[in-house]
Amino acid sequence: MLGLEKYKKSTLIINTLISVAILIILIAFCIYAAIHGESMNFTSGGVVIITFFILPYLLLGGLYGYLVSMMVFLIAFIVNLIYSPDDAYKMAIYLVSAICFSIFGQYYWLGTIKKTLMTALVTLFMTSMTELLCLTLIEANEYSLSQMGNIGHYVGRDAAVIFLTAFLLHFYFVKTADHWKYPFPVAVGYTGYYYEDKDVRRSLRKTKVSYKITFIIIAVELLLAVFVAIFMVVLFPDIKDMFAAQFHREPLTGTNAEEMAQQMTERIEAMKYTLSATALTYDIKMMLLMMCVGVPMASIANFYTKTTIGTPLGNMSDFMQEYAEADDEKKLEVGHKVDNITVRTHDEIQVVYESIKETVNAIEAYINHINEEHELEKELEVAQQASEAKSAFLSNMSHEIRTPINAVLGLNEMIIRESSDPQTLEYANSVKSAGNSLLGIVNDILDFSKIEAGKMDILPVEYHLSSTINDLLNLVAVKSKDKELALNFNIDKTLPSVLIGDEIRIKQCVTNILTNAVKYTEEGSVTLNVSYRKADENSIFLRFQVLDTGIGIKEEDIEKLYSPFERIEEIRNRSIEGTGLGMSIVKKLLALMDTRLEVKSVYGEGSDFSFEVKQGVASWEELGDFRERYKEFLGSQKKYHESFTAPDAHILVVDDTPINLTVVKGLLKSTKIRVDTAESGFETIELVKKKKYDVIFIDHRMPEMDGLQTLEALKDMPDNLSLDAPCIALTANAGVGAREEYIAAGFNDYLSKPINSELLEEMLKEYLPKDKVLKASQEDGDSEAIMADASEGQKASTLGADDVLEKLQGIDLTEAEKNCGSRELLRDVVKEFLTTINPKADSIENFAKEKDYRNYTVTVHALKSSARLIGAMELSQMAAHLEECGNNENEAEIREKTPQLLELFRSYNEKLSAINGDADDDDLPEIPEDELESAFGDMKELLEAYDFDTADGIMNMLSEYRIPDKYKTKYDKIKQLMSAVDRDALIKLLED
Repeated sequence: MLGLEKYKKSTLIINTLISVAILIILIAFCIYAAIHGESMNFTSGGVVIITFFILPYLLLGGLYGYLVSMMVFLIAFIVNLIYSPDDAYKMAIYLVSAICFSIFGQYYWLGTIKKTLMTALVTLFMTSMTELLCLTLIEANEYSLSQMGNIGHYVGRDAAVIFLTAFLLHFYFVKTADHWKYPFPVAVGYTGYYYEDKDVRRSLRKTKVSYKITFIIIAVELLLAVFVAIFMVVLFPDIKDMFAAQFHREPLTGTNAEEMAQQMTERIEAMKYTLSATALTYDIKMMLLMMCVGVPMASIANFYTKTTIGTPLGNMSDFMQEYAEADDEKKLEVGHKVDNITVRTHDEIQVVYESIKETVNAIEAYINHINEEHELEKELEVAQQASEAKSAFLSNMSHEIRTPINAVLGLNEMIIRESSDPQTLEYANSVKSAGNSLLGIVNDILDFSKIEAGKMDILPVEYHLSSTINDLLNLVAVKSKDKELALNFNIDKTLPSVLIGDEIRIKQCVTNILTNAVKYTEEGSVTLNVSYRKADENSIFLRFQVLDTGIGIKEEDIEKLYSPFERIEEIRNRSIEGTGLGMSIVKKLLALMDTRLEVKSVYGEGSDFSFEVKQGVASWEELGDFRERYKEFLGSQKKYHESFTAPDAHILVVDDTPINLTVVKGLLKSTKIRVDTAESGFETIELVKKKKYDVIFIDHRMPEMDGLQTLEALKDMPDNLSLDAPCIALTANAGVGAREEYIAAGFNDYLSKPINSELLEEMLKEYLPKDKVLKASQEDGDSEAIMADASEGQKASTLGADDVLEKLQGIDLTEAEKNCGSRELLRDVVKEFLTTINPKADSIENFAKEKDYRNYTVTVHALKSSARLIGAMELSQMAAHLEECGNNENEAEIREKTPQLLELFRSYNEKLSAINGDADDDDLPEIPEDELESAFGDMKELLEAYDFDTADGIMNMLSEYRIPDKYKTKYDKIKQLMSAVDRDALIKLLED
């Protein structure tokens, strides 16, 4: 019974007894009404005023619903068939009243006054019409409009009972406490418990499937009743005889044939009407009887289909809809509800339910798998963030530590280079050794970070094995001597002398092993054995073995060797310096070289570390005595000497630490490069406005404006004289990805601190203008003579240029040479100035006309500097004056003086024309027209690919030829546009 769960929580037995007791009373009442219905009417003067025979059916339908009421009705109908079969069709009156109240009650119409009134009116109409049909039309066997007037009689006598019962139920359902409603199934739907408990609502629900099945059942019942009525005469032929007997039961009373014929006609007509009414009466009785059986059966079938088909399907439908609409986060929560659905039909519906359940479980397993993957991804992201944080820490730490190391080692290098005092040199070398040790610790940490990030590459190069072994000896010799350890080197003399591999990483691995051996050996010896075995004609397996007589390693501690930041027997070895990263780095580096470290150790006796790595062979010449070979190698090397000189080069070094600036200047002293310094980004911006630098070094970490911001500002400066100068990041940040970071930010290259003087010089040789880099002397103590020779050579090579410079007009040659630093550079500057005269003059003129004073000022400012650079002092002073006017937006002065400036400026086309060697142009060979056209075509393709450098090379090549007259104008225009780097205009011109 509905509401069973609530019964279990309260007074289940009492409520059940009350419900059963009232049901029994109503059943008895219903049976009595079915047998003695008329005795339950209240009459006055023979007229029925109020009828009560429908009351038990109204209560039954309103309290217990259609299933119980129809089952009781079916019992009462059977009883009526037994006691009064002729009147059994009248049971349709009870059927209608019970059906109306049960349907309206179960659809909660009795919950409001308005709907309760509608329920009563509909029930009254349906019941009255059924009573009119059963008690008047069928009884009288007459179906005429005059009989319909009796409807008022039935409405009047039923109204009181129906309305009173309806509002009584409304009051009971709405006004009484919930615990008074639990005995009756319909009343449960009007409780708060019904709205709070989804399971109860689900059990009371109606589904579309149950509606459709019920409709089909009722339709079948109706169609069956109709067809039974239609074929009744055929099915029951005795009815015809009854009609015929009625036709012949009275004799004709006519006195003559005409009267008898008239009577016969009237009797026939009456017989036709009587036959139709009687047949209709039988049909209606049959349909009512069919309905009295069919409707209860349909109700029972509806309940069965609802509970066994509709409700399971509805519950599964609700679940699947909720499951489909749930987002991924709620699908697991909703999916668990599938277990709350109860299906025990033992048919296809249960198969569908089991399939849904398995599908949901599979989806749940998949979602759990996806969630686990997401958790792993989150953990990976956290690990990556931690790695990035570690890299950032290492970057900051490297900057903070490497910066002072840079200062110490740099200044110490100056001492070693410039001092001749033995004691001072001894101290300096000790400082160098200690500094390199400290730098080694920092590098270990950074290398470990690079390896973990996958940024460590193995770079094979050609190297001399004797040099490598000698470096290993020197690295540990001092430390082993301090501990009075015997240091033995056993080197296979048949080893190839020149190999191909990553010498730095091999040396790093062996150094770590040797250093550890010395650290953990208090007495005895440390031995390095180097041997090989041939792999093929072009390679060998180079084997290194380090033996020591130290403290040894416990077997259980061997794995700790490879754990980062973990040291063996830390308490015992607390006095031994180190990070604990060395062997971990060795393991990872060897793995990158496709090999591994082998360790054998006896605790308390010593250890044996070895590995072999495949190396290419560049020379099979035997190594022999590595010390002698190394001496030969050193003999081919020279004491430090500058690799080049560049007295005309001018660079800018930016660093907020003055001592770092001192170091760079000291390292470049021998190269004769002119070095300007700045201690901030703001100072840098001011300097590039005044001078043109060939290379700019910029430190990253600076206050207020750091290196990246400084670089961005330089690139955005319209008056930056060094806009094309290569910018190189000079920084102590040597962490993972540092180089990529700076290149991506716009730097041309990257140089880490501590600065390696050789790398610094190599980088400058690469980025300085080639014409400013001079080959350095290779003989010590003879630099002045060589510089003199170089100077003479330079003079000889530029003699023609000097002659040309003497021919220039309108310039102060002494001032120009001073500003440019050399006559060779001055010649190039004048050529550059000449090619820009017309486009710059046009720009100044246009800006003045358009009153664009901002760009006007910038342009005349640039003219002021460039004119001064070539010694055009009058032009420079005039431009300076107009620059001031532009800053003040002095329109009158600009309008008056600009034409004078332009006239003077354009006059330099003639004054400087000798720089292009026009007098000697006839001596040059004329380039064929087809080759010139081909050169122009090549330039166009290069410019389309943004390759200005190669295109400029073609222009330099063309300058060695005389240009045919018909191409002279085009050639000069191309030169101007190349100088202005106007790509679009060049491409358009070269297409013509």
